[in-house]
Amino acid sequence: MIEYLKENPLLKRVFNVMIITILSISVITCFVNYYITEQVYKQNINATLQLVGTLTRLNPENENEIVKTVLFKKYDAKNLEYGKSIAKKYGYDDEVTAWNDDAFNKNVYNMIKINFILFILILIESMWIFRSCSLYIMKRLEYILNSVDEAVNGKLLTDMNSFDEGVLPKIYSKLCDLSRILNLNIEKLYREKENIKSLVTDISHQIKTPLSSIKLFNSILIEDESISKNEKREFLNTIKEEVLKLEWLTGSLIKLSRLEVGMIELKKEKRSIKDTIHKAIEGVYSKALQKNIEINAENVYEFSISHDVRWTKEAIVNVLENAIKYTDSNGKINVSMTDMNFFIRIDIEDTGIGIPGEDFNKIFKRFFRGNCKIVQESEGSGVGLYLTRKILEEQGGSIMVDSKLGEGSKFSLFLQKCK
Repeated sequence: MIEYLKENPLLKRVFNVMIITILSISVITCFVNYYITEQVYKQNINATLQLVGTLTRLNPENENEIVKTVLFKKYDAKNLEYGKSIAKKYGYDDEVTAWNDDAFNKNVYNMIKINFILFILILIESMWIFRSCSLYIMKRLEYILNSVDEAVNGKLLTDMNSFDEGVLPKIYSKLCDLSRILNLNIEKLYREKENIKSLVTDISHQIKTPLSSIKLFNSILIEDESISKNEKREFLNTIKEEVLKLEWLTGSLIKLSRLEVGMIELKKEKRSIKDTIHKAIEGVYSKALQKNIEINAENVYEFSISHDVRWTKEAIVNVLENAIKYTDSNGKINVSMTDMNFFIRIDIEDTGIGIPGEDFNKIFKRFFRGNCKIVQESEGSGVGLYLTRKILEEQGGSIMVDSKLGEGSKFSLFLQKCK
């Protein structure tokens, strides 16, 4: 009870006011009752003294006995019975109650009247306390209700100056937290909407180029009958390349869009990261053989880490494919691991063309391709590294790059060691 009052200043004030009021009125009531009782006592004493005076005046020789009997209440059963018999001769009945005594009744009525007035005061005081507390609580509840309306309309609630400590401030604080969460969710939904809009625009732009090429060459083959067989074969090969490019691009965009909108849920399991790296190398091995590029993975060791095998392999494959694509024939790619405090770092280093320093951050953006002539002429859409970054970030990791033009690039992939 005491702890509850300490946490709620309003209830504490109400409790203090009620206790002070009750104690004050109780003290006043005690003093009034004592005063009335004192008046009754004085009246009784005066009556007794009057009786002593009358008896001693009529029987001065018995003054000592009268004083002892009347003033000092020295009762004698025989005299008491004798007194009762005399009183009955004059119509006095010893069964008569105190209410038949006019003096006593007057004092009792005064006591009742005063107590009734005190009761009315207590009632008025209680009603005033109830009204004050009700107005205070209703005012705070209306404030909270208006705040709820503002939160529904999207306003962020931050004003805590109108409240002291207690239950109502706790309710308002939780309401502010809820308002912040709702606003964050609304902002998140808005960003997702904008991302989807941007993604659809980018996808349509990326698909438009190969489709236009296919449409153009297909029209030439259908409408122009004068072209030679060699030209037809060349056009058909070009269409085939564009179809393959479109197929690869569509697959990458589908993966990207599903990851962007949260349709893909990464399932992290504690598995060997060495096996995942080897599977990624196997996925690009044929491409490396075509250019006689050596992939060295001697510094990859056994280590179990919580990760999504399929998508982590996809992230590593994207980096390896870029390394193969931009490394000349007979080049080298080195894959190694480093055990850090909280991360496992996977380094993929090539002897390729390198990346300009001003593009280090840009290459991880969606659909970015460098201005280098080799990059522009090579097959690609700028999706791979962006997808790699998204996959790693979804697992609490990241990716970095260090490169020098003409000397090669080193991509560092970070995966969390903890779950």
